[in-house]
Amino acid sequence: MAYVRGNLAVKPKYKPPVRQRERQPHKKQQAPRKSTLSAKEKLLYLFTIVFCVLIASVLIYRYAIIYETNKNVQTLKRQTEALHAESNVLKVEKEKKSDWARIEQFAKDKGLKMSDKPNDIIAPKITR
Repeated sequence: MAYVRGNLAVKPKYKPPVRQRERQPHKKQQAPRKSTLSAKEKLLYLFTIVFCVLIASVLIYRYAIIYETNKNVQTLKRQTEALHAESNVLKVEKEKKSDWARIEQFAKDKGLKMSDKPNDIIAPKITR
């Protein structure tokens, strides 16, 4: 076996070329026919393509509206969650500030003097 540049394949044996059919005498050559479409077929294809484009456009438009609506819903959900969190913080702050001991201390700091006897206030009756 001969080793040539890393190839151990055996050289194929020579095969004589196969004879092709003998040529026939020239016939009149016909010009290749062009398959033309009639005007009706062309219009049919055109309207089919236009119809498909319109349907695709409507679908894309609808998906765009759905996407925008979902985006708005997500934004509103985030805003609602933020408002709930803020509301909870304000409730806790309200509870802290509505403590009677704190209110009394705040009033004393601002100069409120408590009397020992109860004060009754009589308001006149308003008639209309």
